[in-house]
Parts: sequence; C-alpha cells; structure tokens
Amino acid sequence: MIWVVSALVVIAIGVVSRAALRQQVSLDALPNAVGSTPATGLPEHPQPSDLDTIRFATALRGYDPLAVDRHLDAVRDAWAAGEDRPATPALEVVLRGYRMDQVDEVLAAVATQAAAAPAANEAPEVTTGALVAAEPADPTDPADPADPADAGAPTGARPERPAYRPPAPWRRPDLLVVIGYGLAAFWLLSRLFGDLRGGYLSQGVQDQQAFEWYFGAAAHALATASNPLISDLQNFPAGVNLLANASVLGLSVPLAPLTLLAGPHLTFALVEWLGFAATASCWYALFVRRLHVHRAAAVVGGALVGFSPAMVSHGNGHPNFLAQFLVPVIIDRLLDLQRPGRSRRATIRAGIVLGLLVTWQLWMGEEVLLLAAVGIAIVGIVGTLHGRLDVVRMLPGVLVGVATTVVLFGFPLWWQFAGPQSYTSMWNPIANNDLAALWGRATRTWGSDPWASAGLSMNRTEENAFFGIPLWLFAIGATAVLWRSVVVRAAALLVLVTSWLSLGSEITLDHHSVPLPPLWPLVSRLPLFDSLLATRFTLIAVPGFAVLLVVALDRALTPRRAYAVAGRSLHPQLPLVVTVTAVAVALAPVVPTRLWVDQRPPVPVFFTSGSWEKYVDDGSVLAVPPPDIIDMRAVDWQATAGWRFPLVEGYFLGPDGSGSGTGMRGAPRRGFSQWLAEIVQNGVARQATAEQVSHFRDDLAVWQVDVVVLPPRDDRAILQRSVASVLGEPTAVDDVLLWDVRGLR
Repeated sequence: MIWVVSALVVIAIGVVSRAALRQQVSLDALPNAVGSTPATGLPEHPQPSDLDTIRFATALRGYDPLAVDRHLDAVRDAWAAGEDRPATPALEVVLRGYRMDQVDEVLAAVATQAAAAPAANEAPEVTTGALVAAEPADPTDPADPADPADAGAPTGARPERPAYRPPAPWRRPDLLVVIGYGLAAFWLLSRLFGDLRGGYLSQGVQDQQAFEWYFGAAAHALATASNPLISDLQNFPAGVNLLANASVLGLSVPLAPLTLLAGPHLTFALVEWLGFAATASCWYALFVRRLHVHRAAAVVGGALVGFSPAMVSHGNGHPNFLAQFLVPVIIDRLLDLQRPGRSRRATIRAGIVLGLLVTWQLWMGEEVLLLAAVGIAIVGIVGTLHGRLDVVRMLPGVLVGVATTVVLFGFPLWWQFAGPQSYTSMWNPIANNDLAALWGRATRTWGSDPWASAGLSMNRTEENAFFGIPLWLFAIGATAVLWRSVVVRAAALLVLVTSWLSLGSEITLDHHSVPLPPLWPLVSRLPLFDSLLATRFTLIAVPGFAVLLVVALDRALTPRRAYAVAGRSLHPQLPLVVTVTAVAVALAPVVPTRLWVDQRPPVPVFFTSGSWEKYVDDGSVLAVPPPDIIDMRAVDWQATAGWRFPLVEGYFLGPDGSGSGTGMRGAPRRGFSQWLAEIVQNGVARQATAEQVSHFRDDLAVWQVDVVVLPPRDDRAILQRSVASVLGEPTAVDDVLLWDVRGLR
C-alpha cells in the first residue's frame, strides 16, 4: 500500500510542480470562461516602458513564456538606450505558452514604433509569423536568451551557435556567500573548536587521531628534511607508506608550519572547516559561472553539496573526503577548454593548469578524484550526445593535462603501489547502501533516529546516502517538469546511476534481498574499482541533486511577465512561492546538527613534563597496549613530545606481512602485541610462560624498544600484573608505570 501511495504522491507533485512553474494555476478560483481574447495592453504608440505592462493570454500551444519575456526585456533595454535592437530569436512552441498571434502582433508593433526612433543601426523588421519552433535554449550558449532549464533535444531548425558560453563574472555579494558558508562550517564544528586539545570527534572512533598523526608526520618530515612519502613514527622500524594511506599530503605539507607551531589538533580542525566551507563555496561558484543561474539558487545548491548528510558523516573523521573543493574547479577548467579561438600556447597553458589541479587533488585524495571522474564521465556522455560539449576542441587541453599529471605524479604513484610498505590489494567489508538508506535519515540531522541510521550504514562515518523521501520526490518532480533541459537530464541520470551502483552486488531493503538487478558487478572488477566501497558512490549523486534544486529554483526566481488565463492575470510570485516551499520541505530532513565531541584520554604528565627523554635514546616507545584502530592515545603522547620518538605498531594501512601484496589495517601482530590485545579484550590478567617470555623479549628487540609505558587506564592493574610476568615489576614515574628495556637490546 505504501508504494501505491508514494507513486500517487510523486505523480501529484509532478503535475502540480509543472503547473506551478508554467504559471497555470492561481491562488484564486478562476472566473467563468469568456469568449474573447484579452488585450495585451500595448498602447497604439508604445514606448520602451510600456513593454513591462504587456499581458499575454495563453494557449494550448504557444511561445515559450520565459524566452519571450527575456527577448522583450532585451528589446526594451536596447530601445531605451538607442542601441541596435537584438535580432528576433527562434522561439520554441510549448504547451500552455503565450498566444503566438499576440506575441507576433506585439513584436511587429514594437519594431514599427522603434524604427521611427533614432538608432545606431537599424535591425530587420519583424513580421507576423517570423517566430518559428526551434530547439530550446542551451545553458552553455551565450547567444540563447532562454532559461538554462529549457535546453533540450532539437525540435526544429536552429541557427548555428557556439558551444562555449563565457563564465559569469565574480561579484562582491559572492564574498558574503563564502563568509556564510564559513560561519555554517564553524557552527557545525563548534564543539571541536571549543576544546581542541581535550575533545575529539568520537563518532569517527579513532579516525581523527589517525589524521592528526598524518599531519604530524608531514610536519616532522619537513622539519627534519626527511622523505615525506614514508614515516617510521608508527610501525617502527618498518614504517608507514604515507602515499598508500589517506595522508592528504596536498594539505598536510602546506600546513606543516601551522602543525609545528600549534599542533595537529588545530590543523585537523582547520582542514575540516576548510573542507566544508570551501567545497560549498566552489560548487556555488561553479553553478553561478557555468549554469548562469540566479545566485540565490546557487547558494542553496552549494549548501547541499557542502553540508549534505554524506559530507557531515565524513566530517566525523575523514577530512580527505571533505576536501572536495578542487572537484568543481577541475570541472570549470574542463569546460573552459571549449573556449573558441585559443592559440596553441594558450591551449597548452590551460592543459597544464588542469594537470596541476588534478595532481593536487591526487595528493589530497585519490578516491575523491576517481569518484569525480565517474560523475564527470556520466554527465559528459549526456552532454556530448546532445551536442553540448565540444569534445574535439577539449581534447588537446585534456591530453596536455594528462601528460602534466603523469610527469608530476608518476613517481609518487609508483611509490604508492611498489615502494616500501606498499600493497596492491585491500580486503574491504561488504559496504553497500541498503535501499532504505537512500531515503532514510542520517544520524547528524535534525529530528533523526540515530539508531535507525546506524542499522543501515557501516558506521557513523559512512552514511553516504540518507537523502530523505522529500528530496527524492522533489528530484523526481523537477526532472519531470524540466526534462527538456540537458542539464536536468544529465543530473537525473547521475543520481540514478550512482545511487544504483551504491547498492552493491546484492540489492537489499531493510537487509532483505529484493529481486532487482545490481549494477555494481559490472564495474567492481575494473582496475581501481576493486578497492572502492560501493556505498561511497552516492557521494557523486549529491551534486546531481544539487543541480536539480538549482535549476528548479532558478526557473522560479527568474522574473516573468504575468500573463492572463481566461482573462485573469496570475500572481507573478506564485511559482516562486510553490518552488521555495517545495525546496524547504525537501531540504528539511537533511539539515545537519553539530558534530558530537567526547573527551580524549589526557596525555600523561610523563610526556608533558619531558620525563620521557631520560628513557628514550634512539629506539621506540611501546605503549601498553600498542596503538590500533580502537585506541590511538599514544599518538597524542608523540605529538606532545614533538614527534621525537617512534611508536610500535599503530593504525594505518600497510602490507599484511604475507608477501602476497595484500594490505591490512594496522601492523601484523607479533606475539607480545597479540597477547596484550587479548588481555585487553578479555579483561583477564595472564601469566606468561618461560617460552612466551623468551619470544616476547625477542619481539622487543625487533621493535628496538627503549621503554614500555603503561598509562593510567581502567584496566591498568590487569595489564600491570601481566606485563610484570614478562619484564618484572615496573617503575613508577610521574603518573605512568614503565619498564626500561634498553638493556635487553
């Protein structure tokens, strides 16, 4: 029954939305039909200002109202300024448009009257019937005055026109939009900024600490002139291949001075803030520059991309997925390659810029770039098939960009897959979206049930869908109403394909299999795709939803001449009221709440006071238990000490030790670390056997341990008794128990 009701709701919304956007409904009841056609209101001797008072009647088939309005506005402005009048465009014939005879009559009268006025150059006279059915306007065409939402498949003859439309200029109010996004991002992270050293984003488990270590490792490499591609600050002495991890070197290296001066906690918070604010700002700029939409509509679109449930979810500890701000810039540079009249030098220069941007994104997050490439390919195919992208003109610049990227990132790419501590494959758990997750509510949204969302996702950092039912209904309605737009078709296909891919190899609804064919098996074995999580493909769908919102809002915000229906003029604000209300309802379920922060374990006085320096020479520190995906408190000790000692094991991605090229999370456990982990897990002290003592002391030698440190913790007594059976009784120094094992090496 619920599916029947949902289908009826979708149909109703589509019908009402189309009627509202076409201004076919009124807030008041329609009067009885009259037999005469209402007059347009144009005086016998019109002046430019009279064009604003014209009212056209509608017909079952008529000229596109928006295109007519824009042309008359252009005629009015040129006429008033004494300039050449714009040529009469070929207007599309649409359902429920302006009466063609009235439009032709008005244009003929205006042409006759304007011809008597002085003008720089006389335009050809317009005669009745001069307007013919033509293809709707192209959003990338500077010659077309029509709405971006009206670009569609050819319906008739059309004049030649360039495929490139210059970007809209930057204006001062755009800075206010950027500031607004920045304030929103700060509010979202306000709990974290309020306690940088003591708090952490606990719903990301230990991901924040892992990224803080990446920032610290990059800063340490810069300060010591070390190789920034590998670090032995974890997993000593083998080290960690930073390029084989999400080390965001594209941000951690430029921000290394800040990390050295203020610590990794501030760097992490700043990168998170930058990810939210800059991603929203850059998508806003792309919508304004390339879709040429109303800035208010672009504000909403940028906010949806920058603060979507998926972005907020990754904000719990995945700054590499927040740093998406280069994606719209790369798209903008790709579109700019269509610019006509480029010299060979300019093409090479544009290609190099594109290659530099792609390379920077690779240094920040390769997976984001791969997902973006999938989205660009889907949209690009639609644009190419509809003749909206000049691929031939773009190709030279793209090839230069590819060559630039290969030159700059070729060696790092080799290092990632063939360098020290590299791996070639990684086991991932089954990570697909349940169908219910597509329209569910995310944890960090107003009024949501966090337990319901937890049951539909891998964890709190992987709630990649959760768009809500209203947003889906709005997208379906907007697609139905604005289907003639190539932009809308591309966005709708992007949402559909990527959401379908995210469902994985077996499509489920509330964890029960449903008989629908999956798309994921078609791509899961392709190179690079085998390491991707299917659930993350809905990250690509977010900009698609945003485009649908932006185009629909722009259509409603664009001023129109109110026109008559059965002799009665419609209220000109009706489409705006209906669309804004629909957008508000669609976005209400995805409005985010502030990210949750808990207290991290305090750094022992042993490290804050510098006492550790007496016990560490050139070896490592073994925390009890060693750091892993569950407990990374030891990296805070390391950061407090200025990264002047390495740690045993840790939380990172590296080889599993089998020699097969398979990767794993964390270091391969040795006997002593595995023994300690089991004690923590079971909560029961153990007595080491003589054989175990010998093996465990060998492990300490392999790790080159100088000191074993047991910090204050709830299970301290259990761990103390267990380790004492291996190393003897500990020494109490400040607030820790330690075993000085330098003599065992």
